[in-house]
Amino acid sequence: MRRNSGLQFAIVLLVLAVIAGIVYEPQAIHGGFLSDAWANRANYVFGEAHGFFNKISELGSQANIAPRPLQAVYLVLLNSIFGSHVGFWLTWQVATNVGMCAAFYLLLRKLGFRWFDAGMIAALVLIFPAATSIRFWLATIWGPASLGFVCFGFLLALEAFEAKSLRNKLLLHTASILFFVLSLLLYEIALLVILAGILLYLLRAPWREALARWVADCCVLGVIALTVTLQSSEGHAETEMGAWAHGRLILEQAKTLAMTVVLPFNTDHWYLILLVLMVPAVALFIWWLRDRADPIREDLERWLMTMGAGAIIVVLGYVIYAPGTDYYQPLLPGIGDRVNLVPSFGWVLMLYAAAMLLATLILRDIPRGRRWVSVVAAIGCALIAAGWLRTIGDFSGYFTRAYQEDVRVLTTMREHLPNPKRGSTIWTFGQPVEEGPGVPVFGNTWDMTQSVRLKYDDPTLTSLVAYPESEFECTPEGVNPKGRYEVEGQTPPQYISLYGKTYFIDTTSGRYTAIENREQCEVAIAKYPLSPYLPPAAP
Repeated sequence: MRRNSGLQFAIVLLVLAVIAGIVYEPQAIHGGFLSDAWANRANYVFGEAHGFFNKISELGSQANIAPRPLQAVYLVLLNSIFGSHVGFWLTWQVATNVGMCAAFYLLLRKLGFRWFDAGMIAALVLIFPAATSIRFWLATIWGPASLGFVCFGFLLALEAFEAKSLRNKLLLHTASILFFVLSLLLYEIALLVILAGILLYLLRAPWREALARWVADCCVLGVIALTVTLQSSEGHAETEMGAWAHGRLILEQAKTLAMTVVLPFNTDHWYLILLVLMVPAVALFIWWLRDRADPIREDLERWLMTMGAGAIIVVLGYVIYAPGTDYYQPLLPGIGDRVNLVPSFGWVLMLYAAAMLLATLILRDIPRGRRWVSVVAAIGCALIAAGWLRTIGDFSGYFTRAYQEDVRVLTTMREHLPNPKRGSTIWTFGQPVEEGPGVPVFGNTWDMTQSVRLKYDDPTLTSLVAYPESEFECTPEGVNPKGRYEVEGQTPPQYISLYGKTYFIDTTSGRYTAIENREQCEVAIAKYPLSPYLPPAAP
């Protein structure tokens, strides 16, 4: 990199921060905890352990965190610093997204990308529209940090290959592997991309040296990956359709996402796909025809390789989800779109590379046209990104309103039912399950319960949602919910609430009933409205 690279980086970092402030900070100001984020906060607040390290140990013993011990450290740090100030939490999440993209910029510069191109790619990653939950949902707050560690790991590995002394090489390689380890222990979604790092190493080192470094990666990271995989699979649902069928579904949805989200088409019809593929095909043909000394040939080669690298990242970013629960799908909106975090880097590389190839093909024989290629490509990508911003704005509104509905529901409960008995179950009726596609209000048992515990400062309470498909049976002992609460035709004991410690509350009006016996249960079931899936349409 040239001597003015520091100034260039400062400019890019400033632009990234301004973009993030404009696009994401409004939700950081007005949004807050949702879904699993309520549970993470409550687990910290109501944990029995005291002291920083004891808190880490306590949170680290939970099934969903145990395979990723750095998540426990991260949560304790953030809870200790930010407490319940959700604006600080969300601002930090936005800041780490900026840091992740800045780290990616530095890696691209190390790989020889011009600063303008690297900056555009970093900015496009920051506003990629199919990974909004990574910016808006606090339960994914470790995702950007994990990917930032990956970028720094590769950056240090490339520096190590260029180091002159053996001591510096070893120090840099060790630091690089350490960053990869930190990434996996925080969030292992980039594992396959890291293990494919030999393709990157071969660009900068002889094959023997590159292979030796890759073997070191596999030896260290393979053990960690195996441990994480085994621990994270215990007690968690795996794919019901099978890894192969799930992988095919992911591939089909990735194709649709490429054409209708990454690119501004309304369909993924085969003829449009062929039209898009004509760009790299023609570029490859022109590259083959040009003389080796032709600078256009070098440009085409660079961006063809970039497109190939993007495709590899996309594939590896999705493949890791194939053995997981069938919920992991690229086209799921809202909190489900977190599966697109790693692939977002690949999608953006492919998009920008395609724009550069197209601009190069158009301007290749125009006098001084080569100097305008990046500008033309950037304008084309900016026009596409303008459409992305509309999607981001929609989901920013969904996430903000979902949190505001959470607060309204909890406030209504506390005002009209100020002193529920300890150990009670509060059934909520009336509030929507989701504010928008994939953006929950109280979409699960744990978020409703944990948010209520925080509101009442009572860890003995349970709160459950009367989902649209719910049915209630008034047994001699208590309220037995059916439908969504059933597991293999039976209702687990933790969802059955006993008379004398059961409340029904309509969160739209504040009307509530303390259910003391079977007769009250039957009367209440008939008059309390089930929660709708979405808010009622505005008149």
